Amino acid sequence: MKFNFNKVIVAGPCAVESEKQIMDMAFKISLIRDIAKPYGIELKMRGGAWKPRTLLFKESKEGKNPVFEGLKEDGLKFLAKAAERYNLPLVAEIMSEKDFPLFEKYLNPARDYLQIGSRNSQNFSLLSLVGKSKFGVVLKNPQHGVDPIEVLGSIQRLIHNREVIYCMRGQKRPIVIGNHHSYNSFIQKIHEEKNQHQDARNLNNIDAVNILKKKIGFENISFAYDPSHTWGGKSDLMRQKIGIYSLLALTKFEYEWVIVEVNDTSKFSECDEAQALLTTTNGINWKQTFVGEEPSKKNMPLTLVDIVHKMIEFQWKYFSDDIKKDQITLTHDLKKLNSIRWDSKVRLLLSK
Repeated sequence: MKFNFNKVIVAGPCAVESEKQIMDMAFKISLIRDIAKPYGIELKMRGGAWKPRTLLFKESKEGKNPVFEGLKEDGLKFLAKAAERYNLPLVAEIMSEKDFPLFEKYLNPARDYLQIGSRNSQNFSLLSLVGKSKFGVVLKNPQHGVDPIEVLGSIQRLIHNREVIYCMRGQKRPIVIGNHHSYNSFIQKIHEEKNQHQDARNLNNIDAVNILKKKIGFENISFAYDPSHTWGGKSDLMRQKIGIYSLLALTKFEYEWVIVEVNDTSKFSECDEAQALLTTTNGINWKQTFVGEEPSKKNMPLTLVDIVHKMIEFQWKYFSDDIKKDQITLTHDLKKLNSIRWDSKVRLLLSK
């Protein structure tokens, strides 16, 4: 396999929920970005201003409670402010053609990326509209999986975008066909395959990149892997696999990007709190996280700092000719990376 020196890690919360949340996250990502950049690792920030939700209401004894569907325009404002202050490229999902003028208003086509999610991956009206712009585009695979002809048809509509990234984010398990016994046996066999697990949120389609890269029409496309939506957060093991497969995508498969959900105060999240990794555990208050208390060492998931640390070591080992070693010191940079604190931005704000 041929790997590129340049790699991209997109990190940030599932949903934009407040200005402080986004500014704190952007600050910490920018600290990591500055350390990782000389090693060919670029950091970008993700965040959803609009959030597509499967259910419109949560049922309870008290009645129906509307689900959180994002801060919408305010969310874009917060993302844009963070991007400008910390010089961070953004990846933000667009769900409807009618919202496109707001993305043009707040985001920068020369810097930022519009994400078209799995539900809209064959929404040709939206694809054609976005395809007339200069934004970069991150296009996710449909929920039913990766069909090379369908993928090609979607990316052919992204004709003017400065960059197109196709993202594998897992796929739904097939519906019941025939009797339940045959179905259960079929699913069990899938779960026993390498790179799969019965507790994963979706079936893992990480191998699909090898199929698409051999097809005509994909020569100028970069590929991303989304381990957060693939594995989910059903258990400690699934959260561990998010970090593990982030690394595998960049070091064993031919991915240029990984997109991972990171939220340091996941206890207060409105959605997908269980699958969010942390920037770091250095100085952490576990009570503000989804898990509530420190996991055992055996069950501890990788953090964003851990992932970047391991990627820096990988780059140093396998791309030594591309790194300007006379201008950087590996041990110093790793020490600086590991010194980043979970509460670093909070302390900065309090000190003013």
